Amino acid sequence: MNKKNVTIFATLGLLLVVALTVVLFGWLSQEIISGKVMVVQRNAEVRKLALVRVYAVSEVEAKKWRDNVFQNCRNILESSANRRAAGIEERRRILAENDSLIRRNELLLGEAIEMRDLAREFWIVDPNQPTKKKRFFEIISSKAVPSSREIEEDAMASKWDRCYESLRHAVVPELQQRLQRANERKEAELTLHDATVARDLEDLKKALNRAMSEDALTDIPSGVPVTSSVLSDDKGDFTLRVPKGEYYLFARGSRTVFDKEERYYWVKKVAVPSDESVRCLLGNNNMIDGEEVHLWSGLESLLRNHAELK
Repeated sequence: MNKKNVTIFATLGLLLVVALTVVLFGWLSQEIISGKVMVVQRNAEVRKLALVRVYAVSEVEAKKWRDNVFQNCRNILESSANRRAAGIEERRRILAENDSLIRRNELLLGEAIEMRDLAREFWIVDPNQPTKKKRFFEIISSKAVPSSREIEEDAMASKWDRCYESLRHAVVPELQQRLQRANERKEAELTLHDATVARDLEDLKKALNRAMSEDALTDIPSGVPVTSSVLSDDKGDFTLRVPKGEYYLFARGSRTVFDKEERYYWVKKVAVPSDESVRCLLGNNNMIDGEEVHLWSGLESLLRNHAELK
């Protein structure tokens, strides 16, 4: 082996020793989070949970995750409020358009019925009623009533029996059908609109429930770096090695009670080193729905504040 190769190998060896020294020093300089995973049952019996994966995430990274979740929830809430407001405006438009059409058809039907009754009176009772005839021709001159030209021609020829029959058997029934179709169209459009809005709001509600679910709030996203993780042993004990600092612990566990599965979710803040970090209990108080304040405690107030603002 020549001198050049010896130098290369010596350099590589030195670098390897330095790297191992740095890794070993880092490992030895780490602190310990030591604790137990357990639940207290209603009968006060303590159950230790084995094989529960416990994750340690630095406070900085945990809060970044929290901020993203809060922003996502705000976006969903804002989308829901916007969809509801847009739905109200769209419903008003549907009502206005359809009610206008319905009123027009009601007006036409009323005029057609009035003409029918006048034509019958002219035919059977007395054709010489100038005021009523003026009214009859005022209505028909608007050309809005179906078959108005033919009826006008018969009226000009004093064929009141034909006017009456046309209005009774053709015009009035057609306008009644138009009115019925207008009302049916209104109901159909409103039903479709209400169902669409309800479906969209339900989808947003489901998205919000997913974003705020206990599973989502303890399932660490791939973009959130985990400092350390470990499984609890058969006695529920666990030990994590982490650098000094502030951390959040996340864990999920379950057990079967008779034929029912009980699921548990923990989020706990811990300072390292501290008295708590060497006696770290994941129990009833620091479950997500427990009494202890944790990373996600502000989500409920976010919902309340948003509701008050809207």
